[in-house]
Amino acid sequence: MHTTTLLETHKLTKSFQGKTIIDHLDLNIKKGDVYGFLGRNGQGKTTTIRMLTGLIFPDSGEIVINGLNLRKDFKPAISQIGAIVENPVFYEYLSGYENLLLMVNLIPGVGKEKIREVLEIVGLTSRAKDKISTYSLGMKQRLGIANALLNDPQLIILDEPTNGLDPQGMIEIKEMILQLSSEKEITFFISSHLLHEVGQICNRVGILNDGKLLAEGDVSELINDREANSLEEVFFNLTSGGAEDDEFIKE
Repeated sequence: MHTTTLLETHKLTKSFQGKTIIDHLDLNIKKGDVYGFLGRNGQGKTTTIRMLTGLIFPDSGEIVINGLNLRKDFKPAISQIGAIVENPVFYEYLSGYENLLLMVNLIPGVGKEKIREVLEIVGLTSRAKDKISTYSLGMKQRLGIANALLNDPQLIILDEPTNGLDPQGMIEIKEMILQLSSEKEITFFISSHLLHEVGQICNRVGILNDGKLLAEGDVSELINDREANSLEEVFFNLTSGGAEDDEFIKE
């Protein structure tokens, strides 16, 4: 059982143009978690991730990463994180290796040998010298994860990591997440609206609706405590959604 907290938020709040998007959000992600952050589109998942990665600042509340306050200790705190926010963007006319080299040059203390290491981890060694324009969407997503691994993060944040992928691409990304969690002891925070997928790979989840956290905990405990048959059933009961809601992929 994982007990040490790696990422936590305290009463995190964010508004845009007078509308509250995130409302006093308290998250607790423990070391070793594969944590699923569930919610319909437009409920504040990406806004939360943008705050966690320092792209925008909250109106109020705190973000603590491995004991470091993100606002007060920004550099050491943010160095603990690797992330893909929305779809990874690369220079199409450069190779996968060249794109990663550009990033390595921005990270103090990281050398070229790290590029070969992360490319091997994500299974792209044989395509390292090929231009990004020849990569499938799944390959680009794997390269995005390679990019997120360059600074040896303790936590990787992924925003809809299998969005738009074909079934085989989805399987590859899920297997890679589980492998990195098991072998490299990397903690994952995965934002998604794909309920069945999250139920397959995540040990803990938080359920977001209208910017508020409705529930957080172990997947199995949430299902048992609510006498449900699945994570999907827990989600729809909590959010008052119907099973006919086709925004979610349940199978």
